[in-house]
Amino acid sequence: MFPAADARFTTTYLRLSLSAGPLVVRSVECGDHGADRVVLCVHGWACSVYSYRRLMPLLAELGMRVIAIDLPGHGLSEKPSDPRYYALDAQVEVVFAAMQALEIEHCILVGHSMGGPICARAAVLAPERVDGLALLAPAGFGTERDIRVLSTLTPSVVKPLLPYIMRRWMVAAVFNAVYGTIYRPTARDVDEYWAPSQFDGCVSAMWDLLHRFEWGAGIECGFGQISAPTVIIDGASDNLVIRRWVRRYAEVIQNATVRVVGHCGHVVPEEAPDLVAGAIRELIC
Repeated sequence: MFPAADARFTTTYLRLSLSAGPLVVRSVECGDHGADRVVLCVHGWACSVYSYRRLMPLLAELGMRVIAIDLPGHGLSEKPSDPRYYALDAQVEVVFAAMQALEIEHCILVGHSMGGPICARAAVLAPERVDGLALLAPAGFGTERDIRVLSTLTPSVVKPLLPYIMRRWMVAAVFNAVYGTIYRPTARDVDEYWAPSQFDGCVSAMWDLLHRFEWGAGIECGFGQISAPTVIIDGASDNLVIRRWVRRYAEVIQNATVRVVGHCGHVVPEEAPDLVAGAIRELIC
């Protein structure tokens, strides 16, 4: 699994002390450890640090220290069965605890999909620690169509069965729907996203997030209070998040701009890494 055998990246396992209990999460880093500018990347639902593999080296080339973490239940981080770990503020606590473990006082936060509201909420709770926000196809202002469908199709009675029916072809089928045309996933991409589902607790964690994460809590969570410079990047061919909810971020965040990427689907950090890197560079200029 990524980033094995890729000398550009280093991997660390962080032991975090959280309200719900101790937790080990994976951190992958790229770039100059002593750089003045630090970027912390937070992935989306059912993703991992792998979704930032194309973006991180680009930011490192711009002189930044770049870190991505696997959230609880994802990638190679621990996958606790306690549902308390999967609420929005619990995920934000993981971000802050990881920053502390990595000795990061403040940074730019990059959030994709579910990572968008996590990063935005962090900017509300601790604005002094957030230098800027890059929100990539962010959820957070409404329950997306696919979330509603998946929630309806996965009541609690089927939760114990889900690990036994997860198949690689399902990941490939989802990819056909969520990517645009400027980047098409490879067989390795499918394997990297499918592999974590084979670890104990992963599929159950995805169910907990699906049903317990506050997908539409933007107003209630105070996103209108955010003052950090913010860029929202929206894929024009995104079939997952609802367009008006993505643009809602720019309506409520006072220092926000929106960029729309033609032919880009939902997985913006993989599909348009050059554009994202440029937008992040502009945040700090």
